[in-house]
Amino acid sequence: MLKNIYNWHPPVPFFYGWLVLTASFFSTFAATSVAQVVLGGIQMYILEDTGWDKANFSIIIALGTWISGFISPLIGRLADKYGPRQMMPLCLVVVALCYFTIYGFPGFWAFSLGYVVSRSLSSPILISIVPGTIAVNFFRKRRGVALSVALMSRPVAGAINVQLIALITQLYGWRSAYKFLGWFSLILSVPLFLIMRRRPEDIGLHPDGIEPIHSENEALDPTTLEYSWSFRNAIKTPAFWILAAVASFVTLASSSVQFTLVPYYVETVGLSKFEAATVFSVGTVLALGTLVWGMVSDKFSPRLVLVFILFVGAALMFLLINVTQTYQVWIFAILWGIFSGAVQEMTIQAVLAQYFGRESYGSLSGAIGPMQITALGCGTTFGLFLHNLTGSYGVVYLTMAAIYVSCGFLTLAIQQPITPEKEELDNGN
Repeated sequence: MLKNIYNWHPPVPFFYGWLVLTASFFSTFAATSVAQVVLGGIQMYILEDTGWDKANFSIIIALGTWISGFISPLIGRLADKYGPRQMMPLCLVVVALCYFTIYGFPGFWAFSLGYVVSRSLSSPILISIVPGTIAVNFFRKRRGVALSVALMSRPVAGAINVQLIALITQLYGWRSAYKFLGWFSLILSVPLFLIMRRRPEDIGLHPDGIEPIHSENEALDPTTLEYSWSFRNAIKTPAFWILAAVASFVTLASSSVQFTLVPYYVETVGLSKFEAATVFSVGTVLALGTLVWGMVSDKFSPRLVLVFILFVGAALMFLLINVTQTYQVWIFAILWGIFSGAVQEMTIQAVLAQYFGRESYGSLSGAIGPMQITALGCGTTFGLFLHNLTGSYGVVYLTMAAIYVSCGFLTLAIQQPITPEKEELDNGN
């Protein structure tokens, strides 16, 4: 009986992978309650209520983000070995306990403990690495769309969370918001355990829901059409390290641009702080455009789509330098929102899956995590450092354009790595 309960999964009239991605969105929603972007939006409520030092508060927020990046390799290995069914519900229970700690204990150190633990675990398990691994394992032909759905959940859920926490704060206080989210996380762990699976084969399905093609002699499993690299072999290839470098430098450039946009709008273009913040927030809404890029990458090549977006990103830096009117700022903001989200999230991950398959995707994605989180941390200061050194935002954005162009050519140069079996065969000949 217990075995039947454990193996049961809800029957659905569509491919099961979409149900798994939907469940993953709700777990991401619970996790983004402590995401950096959400804390940035609600910190004024917390600091006004508590009187905590802003610098100490910022250090704790940064600490949670940094730890989440540096445990990514471990989370990636666990995602490949165990899958989301064990990891995500357990993480939600821990997150719920952390939210209850934030609600029930008023001290700064209790908040710090609850925040750092929940942020460190939830980011790779509920937001980035594990949801991305789910998309890669359940989809192949529609992998770009699946990855875009999984990875754009973060900005969408974050935007909803900012509004939800602000509403509950006005009615009952910000701590009550985390009490509500704690119960939500705890309850969600049960259906998540019932729904989640490591890969479609666990329930007798195939990626994309495509049935095997039967020939006269054998059935061709669609998964055999894709070679999956082992982690050990993949990290020996130049392609992996070039892609990791591209991911890191793109994160550095994009975060530098994001962190300097509002000051640039105010100091150089002449917008008010409110106008600058309003324009800046457009990018969050336009994260939905990542879905379109997912469709395009499925039809064409994820690598070529990534190259195209990087070159457009470089061109947008020249547009940004030359904006003088408010309508020009809006044009840039719309284009930047459409392109920047896709290059930072979906396209790089799609190329990683395209080149190395699904067997070690979580481990490979996790291995890039520390490099990206380091670049993210440097990005918040790199742009400002260049501006303080030269006194010009133009130098900042020309530097970022150069980084985008360089990454574009590097991506263009990356060739599909030769599988070990084919290399042995070629050497034998």
